[in-house]
Amino acid sequence: MNNFKKLKKTFFIAEIGNNHEGNYNNAIKLINQAKISGADAVKFQTFDTSFYINKLEKKRYKKLKKFELTKKQFKRLSIYSKKKGLKFISTPLDLESAKFLSNLVDVFKISSGDNNFYELIEVCAKFKKPIIISTGMLEFEEIKKLISFFKKIKFPVNKLAILHCVSDYPVNDNEANLNSIKYLSDKLKVTIGYSDHLIGGEGCLVAVSFGAKIIEKHFTLDNNFSNFRDHELSLNPKDMKQTINSARRIEEMLGNYNKKISRSEKKNLNSMRRSLYFNQDLTKNTILERKHIKVVRPFRNLKPNNLPKILGRKLNKNVKESEVISLKILK
Repeated sequence: MNNFKKLKKTFFIAEIGNNHEGNYNNAIKLINQAKISGADAVKFQTFDTSFYINKLEKKRYKKLKKFELTKKQFKRLSIYSKKKGLKFISTPLDLESAKFLSNLVDVFKISSGDNNFYELIEVCAKFKKPIIISTGMLEFEEIKKLISFFKKIKFPVNKLAILHCVSDYPVNDNEANLNSIKYLSDKLKVTIGYSDHLIGGEGCLVAVSFGAKIIEKHFTLDNNFSNFRDHELSLNPKDMKQTINSARRIEEMLGNYNKKISRSEKKNLNSMRRSLYFNQDLTKNTILERKHIKVVRPFRNLKPNNLPKILGRKLNKNVKESEVISLKILK
């Protein structure tokens, strides 16, 4: 994961976020289900609520405080995820959490809410780990400035991934604007992905077909787990597995950026292409006219576009109806 440019297939992140709701055992269950679903990585959020939410926002502060996991638990989750063969990613939501995560994560994730918090971004960048950053609430010119900031601090561009994202929970279909994925891919020389907040997995599949190299999708044990908003827009294990399997099939179907005859087509070339054949018995020295020739399958010698080359030429031998035409029997 040190070079996003070398990704050979779409990298799927099961975004657990806070769907564990502060319960370590739920976090373990989510990791297990993410592995079964075929995800490549799990992602959490790491924060000290007092450095994340203003205490005067009492209801919000209280909820997030309940969702906090301890540093010891995060260390264990990191070890457990890696043993399962999953990359461990977390979004630090304060400066101290970023420093704490530096030895635990394979990749840092910067949320849309913090894509203008350059101090936090720079702290993460100092650890030379790959960084994925969502672009919710940013205009294109602001994204360019953000990339320029990474260049200014000499952060390797091949370790940076930019995710198209719309910061609404859930996003309405008519606001998703998935064409932004193609737009960003054409305009920017960095790895482009997609952080999905739509209901269901269809947006992820469209993103894969549009060339997204990283997909981040919220993940839950049960869409009705609680009234916490993220469960609604998350995929449960069954739906996540189905979405990833469909995405892998789409990747196979997309193939390469070229236009060549496929291996499977080559075996059909002769049976499906046409050749030039005689339409009737003809005698030597007959001057060939269009009525003497039929263009039918299979291909044996001359392609149909060779027809003008043989009209008006004489036969140097007698021929039979349905005999294939070749240049060697023409004068």
